[in-house]
Amino acid sequence: MSEKIKITIVMDDEKQNMEKKGTCDNSVTMTHDSSMTLMSTLVKNGMLEGSFCGGRGDCGRCMVQFLQAAPLPTPLERSRLEAQELRQGFRLACLTKPKSDCVIKIMVPKENKISIVTEMMDLSEEVDCDSQQKESSVKSKLGVMESDNLVDAGSTVRDGHVIAVDLGTTTIAMQLRNMDTGETRDTYCEMNPQRTYGSDVLSRIQASCEGYREALKLCVWEMLERGTRKFAKTVEPANIKCICVAGNTTMEHLLMGYDVSSLGRSPFMPVEIGLQVAEGPFGIPLYITPGISTFVGGDITAGMYALGMAPGVGMRRCAEESLTDVCGAKACPAGNQNYARLLIDLGTNGEMAITNRRDMLVTATAAGPAFEGGTEKAVVGTDMIAVTDSLRKQGILDAEGLLQEPYFMQGVMIHTQKGDFRLNNRDIRALQMAKAAVRAGVEILWEQIGRPKIGQVYLAGGFGYYLDVEAAFSIGLLPEQMRGHVQAVGNTSLEGAFRIGRDLCRGVTDGRRLEAVFASAKSINLAEQKEFEKLYLGYMNLVES
Repeated sequence: MSEKIKITIVMDDEKQNMEKKGTCDNSVTMTHDSSMTLMSTLVKNGMLEGSFCGGRGDCGRCMVQFLQAAPLPTPLERSRLEAQELRQGFRLACLTKPKSDCVIKIMVPKENKISIVTEMMDLSEEVDCDSQQKESSVKSKLGVMESDNLVDAGSTVRDGHVIAVDLGTTTIAMQLRNMDTGETRDTYCEMNPQRTYGSDVLSRIQASCEGYREALKLCVWEMLERGTRKFAKTVEPANIKCICVAGNTTMEHLLMGYDVSSLGRSPFMPVEIGLQVAEGPFGIPLYITPGISTFVGGDITAGMYALGMAPGVGMRRCAEESLTDVCGAKACPAGNQNYARLLIDLGTNGEMAITNRRDMLVTATAAGPAFEGGTEKAVVGTDMIAVTDSLRKQGILDAEGLLQEPYFMQGVMIHTQKGDFRLNNRDIRALQMAKAAVRAGVEILWEQIGRPKIGQVYLAGGFGYYLDVEAAFSIGLLPEQMRGHVQAVGNTSLEGAFRIGRDLCRGVTDGRRLEAVFASAKSINLAEQKEFEKLYLGYMNLVES
């Protein structure tokens, strides 16, 4: 039989008063069921929004410090937290179950501002393929999720517009674009409100299966309505011809309220991956971009469409009036099947697509949080790669990914403009595993399409935008034969959503043709490739190859 106990939560700088058993005016006391996790009470009373990991103890967002009567740590807490933290009374609210009256302090970290790359590079202009795009080649670099930093909408116009949506797992970006000129009239960005139910797709699948399907759907639709309402102050709703949403397969399923249980278990079958049409806010037609498989969704197909990588769709006419690629780089001869183009989009998953204008191959591999800043670090993954490369060159880190003495046990303190963090062997190992999986996936795609010459390698999203390409080569994330062909292209998902929506509205692209083209792509399951394990192990070391 469970027992009711009292939980006292102290606020801000009242910790010393409680430790000295003094008075504390700034505190809250609540009743807690000792059979439940601490998080259940904190969420119920509005003290926490929830975790980003679905209560698995992975994200650390629900960390608390027990100032009095700390319970014994659970086995998972012992694996997630350092010994010193445990001795100081730190616990994870999603795992700990206090059994007696206690005093705690909530240690939720303040989230950093997140900048989202909302524009795609203008590929018609000259690029520096050895590193990043030139300044003149970027239409508009960042959309910052603060209302006073959004693009000034200007006066109301009367021509047709499209709302493009990049439905990401972490963030959602919306753009109001002019159909004729492509001009961005306004931008709206938010953190994905589904994060309350978990930071990754697996935790959200679990939450949906546990009764939160409608809540997961509703919170995103409400966000789409907020963005559309803001855009309706710029143009009349009647002049918004459609909304086009591009996201991974799970995000699109959750948006439509589908049963996602089959996405989380073998054989990982989606409910629907074709082009979908729904009624959006203000009755505006809403398109959802088609996907290819459970692991390669509409965000990747939108990127391929924007880059002209899908045979027969996403093309444009060049000055000579012949069909050609959107790519303007000299190393990518138009229509030449002896050259391959590769799209890499890295986040919690590494999604890759390769085409030689005749065949399309796609694959995906789990990267975990490594490309988003290590297992428990508030640092972007591109910084992780740059820091790892720097440590290798200084001799602090060896090729096998082990920190040298005196840093082996306690890690090394890294100082960046975004703050300080301690890098340890576990973080390095997570990065090694992610980069080895991605590198092996790239090799398998290249092999199965016939090992053609590399024409262009597109790095999509914020990761590619900020990546130190030389560091990526140095640690072996990218193969040497791609040097000189790498190009950061920005948010291809958002750009592709705009182009697909525009072309569907105009009848330039036929929905059935669009579905058929992407249905013809071959999806490769890396786990079923006999060479994957050998390649994976071979690329674990942090060396150029």
